[in-house]
Amino acid sequence: MLDEYIEEQKIVYKTLKNAITKNKYSHAYLFEANGNPNAYKIVLAFAKMLLCPYNYSNNLNCVKCTQCHKIDNNSFDDIKIIDADGMWIKKEQLDELQKSFNTKSIQSNKKIYIIKNAEKLNVQASNSILKFLEEPEEGIIALLITNNMYQLLNTIISRCQIISLAKSKKTNLLELLISEEELELKLDIINKFVKNLEIEKLNTLLVTQNLWHDYFKERTNYNIGFELLLLYYKDLLNLKLNRKLEVFEIKKDTLLEISQKNTVDQLINKINKIIELKEYIKVNANQNLLLDKLIIELVRGE
Repeated sequence: MLDEYIEEQKIVYKTLKNAITKNKYSHAYLFEANGNPNAYKIVLAFAKMLLCPYNYSNNLNCVKCTQCHKIDNNSFDDIKIIDADGMWIKKEQLDELQKSFNTKSIQSNKKIYIIKNAEKLNVQASNSILKFLEEPEEGIIALLITNNMYQLLNTIISRCQIISLAKSKKTNLLELLISEEELELKLDIINKFVKNLEIEKLNTLLVTQNLWHDYFKERTNYNIGFELLLLYYKDLLNLKLNRKLEVFEIKKDTLLEISQKNTVDQLINKINKIIELKEYIKVNANQNLLLDKLIIELVRGE
């Protein structure tokens, strides 16, 4: 349960456990996953602790209770898990959730719904969940998980307590890269690509072979390129908001130059567009056309 993550998530662990111990938990939490592969497990552990009649943070004291096993098997009626149906989370899924929560709980005194990949809420679903959050019913707790908080409605964000998870010590990106030397090389390539894009705009379409395709050819490498591009623009946003840089500290001078050419809203729009187009890599989209579309969309995003 939650105690499993006490070392990995010291601040988050203390925040969540104190909230339950002092009976001052929020009706809605937004978990910023930050690419942590354990994000859902951590949120589910928190849900188990909330629903536990004794608020145990581990199962060492459990004797005959089977509640956690039911939750793991998705057979516990007072916890609902919602994820994207295709590309999006749809309004119908939220309508079904509200109907199921209209009935009185018979297993616990709380009902919890977890929305995975909350950034995939479509417009109608976003408005539907917003009504749920604006008029919270006693005993109903929302746990939203997202890797891109900026893609959610500001009104949704403002009604949730934000919990930012610490990144895993070994990120998926570093697992894909062969060595630190290769990472350093690719950071330099991305830096040059973005600098050209932000200055030359659509003229970058004429030099994609030299700036991108010579370095990101295979599908895995292409995915790494998009991932690094996403991290670059996130660091631009971090710089704009006076936050600590996560990856591109060694390129801070260039970041500063580029950040001055963009507003916060423009950077958020560009981050969202990279995330959206990155999904097409999974379906083997034509790499040349995908990069061209990315360049056009990022310039248009200004």
